[in-house]
Amino acid sequence: MKKLLKIKIHPLLLPLFLYYVFQKNVFLFLGMIFFVTIHEMGHCITAICFGAKIKQIWFTPVGERAVIKGLEGISFLKRQIVFCSGPLVSLSIAIICIIQGSYIFTVFNIMLAVFNLLPFLPLDGGNITLHIAGKKYGILRTASILVKVSKGFGYFLIVIGILQAILYPFNISLVVIGCYIVYSNQKEYLQITYQTYQALLAENAVIKQVEQVYTKRDVKLGELVSRMHFDKYFFYCSISQGKVEWKSQKEIMELLLKRGAEGSVWQ
Repeated sequence: MKKLLKIKIHPLLLPLFLYYVFQKNVFLFLGMIFFVTIHEMGHCITAICFGAKIKQIWFTPVGERAVIKGLEGISFLKRQIVFCSGPLVSLSIAIICIIQGSYIFTVFNIMLAVFNLLPFLPLDGGNITLHIAGKKYGILRTASILVKVSKGFGYFLIVIGILQAILYPFNISLVVIGCYIVYSNQKEYLQITYQTYQALLAENAVIKQVEQVYTKRDVKLGELVSRMHFDKYFFYCSISQGKVEWKSQKEIMELLLKRGAEGSVWQ
C-alpha cells in the first residue's frame, strides 16, 4: 500500500503566528507561508526529478522542511542542485515581486534565500556545507562539528532576539527561530548518523568510485566510518607480517553494529 505524504507543524510556529495576529498582520504571515511553500517545492520537485522521494514535510519557524528519502543515492552534483534549488526559486520570485511592485515580499524572498544559504544546519547552506566538507573529511566527522557550530548560531540568534524583543516589544521572531535551530540540532547528528548508516549498509548502494585505504592495525571502527561518504565505495587494507587483509565498506559497517565504534577492525 502506498504511503501518504506526512505533513507536520512544528509547535514553535504557533507563537510566531500569534505574534502576527497580535500585530494584525495575518495576511503578511499567510503570504510568507505561501512563499516558503514555493521555496520548498523547488527542493521537492528537483529531488523527485532526480529519483528521490519526499517522506514528509515540516512547517517550521524557518520555513518548510522536506524530509527527502534516497538523496544520498544520487550524485554529489545532483544533491547540490537539490539544496540550491529552493534559494534559486526564492530569488526568482523576488524578481517577479519587483516587477509587480511588491516591496515587502521582494525583501522577504531575498531574505529567505540569503538566510537559507547560511552554512548552518538544518538550513540549505548547512546541507551544502555538510556534503562538500563531508566529501573530503567524511559525513559523520563533518556533521559532529557542524552540529555544534549550528547550535552556537542558534544561541546567538536567541540573544539577539531577546535584545530585539526589549527594543521592539512582542517581536519574538528571532528568539523563535534561534530556539528552533538549537532544538533541531539536538537530534540532527543522530538523524544524519541514521541516514548515513542506512546508505552505507544498503544492498543496492550505487558504487560510483572505489577507493582503497590502508590502515593501521589498531584503528577503531568508528574512526573509519566517520571518514566515509556517499560518493565512493571504500575498501580497507592492512598488512601484518607479510599478510594482507581486506575489508569492504559493508563489512566495516556490519562490524560496527556488532562491536561498536570503539571496536577493533583487525583482530
